[in-house]
Amino acid sequence: MTALEHIARDQDTSEPVAFTWADHFIRDVEGFARAFEIAGEQSRKHGRLTLVGVEPSHPSTLFGYIEKGDIVDEEAFTFAVEQFKEKPESTVAKEFFESGKYLWNSGYMVGSVDVFLEAMTKFSPERLADFQRLAAVKDDQSAYDAAYLECENDAIDYALSEKMDNLMVIPATFDWRDIGSFSDLYEVGPTDDAGNVVSGEDLHLIETENSFVRNDESKPVAVIGLDNVVVVNTEHGILVARKDISQKVKDVVKRLNEQA
Repeated sequence: MTALEHIARDQDTSEPVAFTWADHFIRDVEGFARAFEIAGEQSRKHGRLTLVGVEPSHPSTLFGYIEKGDIVDEEAFTFAVEQFKEKPESTVAKEFFESGKYLWNSGYMVGSVDVFLEAMTKFSPERLADFQRLAAVKDDQSAYDAAYLECENDAIDYALSEKMDNLMVIPATFDWRDIGSFSDLYEVGPTDDAGNVVSGEDLHLIETENSFVRNDESKPVAVIGLDNVVVVNTEHGILVARKDISQKVKDVVKRLNEQA
């Protein structure tokens, strides 16, 4: 809500804006930009929020899916959103992939402030109230901070898009990776001759292969005789994990938060 409120202060509220995520890896920057340009044009033309879905390259069980409905604009290849599907089992993911009717739900959303406000008025009055509360105190920073803390802490796709019945989606074909774990970071990083991805100073790897090692501290880090591991040293703690299950770090974070 804060992003929309800030834009509404001194920008054209009919100009499309895009919500993106900070942990996605994109190489085809031109293709990425063109997809959002088309989504913005479609949102402006039809007065509806427009999603950018990713054409699946395989039947993944790691992502949610968007089912394409009727075509809205043949020239721009824009579809109505039929429904959202949560992360499926492998057999269902295979059915989705083979049907050609589904896109990976990247979480990208495009629309103007005016279109967002219209959508919130109809589908999410709680988020509209958050926006209005922020706008009412925009000139008082302490009151603004307090109002921000009162806003519901939920992602915009859950708060808004999955409640709507008039969303559109365009299929995008740029290369896309959701960086959700250290194994994903390993996949997009440059490897050395032993297949290791390393980051930081004072690292000492001996007979170590296919691993992700990062050192954010000034003290030395040594990894000896290991394969397929993640070793991350930060000021907040040290992580050592098997690379293929490194996404379970979120379970450790949850446990640490519960203990705090």
